[in-house]
Amino acid sequence: MVREPWVAEVLHLADDIGVLKVRILGAGPAERRRLAQILSAAPGIELAGGEPASALVGSGPALSRRQRDVLVAYASGNQLLPVVARRLGMDVETLKTHLRRVRAKYRSAGRPAPTRRDLYVRAVEDGLLPPPS
Repeated sequence: MVREPWVAEVLHLADDIGVLKVRILGAGPAERRRLAQILSAAPGIELAGGEPASALVGSGPALSRRQRDVLVAYASGNQLLPVVARRLGMDVETLKTHLRRVRAKYRSAGRPAPTRRDLYVRAVEDGLLPPPS
């Protein structure tokens, strides 16, 4: 699979107010967040549309600590639900409840994750799991 590289287009540099406006072209959500993390370290950079670069950093849903643990344990492997539940020290139905709530939070954040693979992608995008090497 060939990915198109993202392109940052400089729209406007206002020396008098010190703001550099950029538009990200050809980027998916993960690339946008990665670029936003890089840009947020530099002061005076704003993405097209008026959103500061820092607005995209950490834009994942507000998961509880236990929900993050469940997400990482479930999405990082291909074990069956009873195996994951046992590893986390919970009942299978409790694990399913946590997963339903995690999926609902991602859906309400505009980033649906109906499958295990989608949850894995969201966990990587949010920095909870390392990207594949």
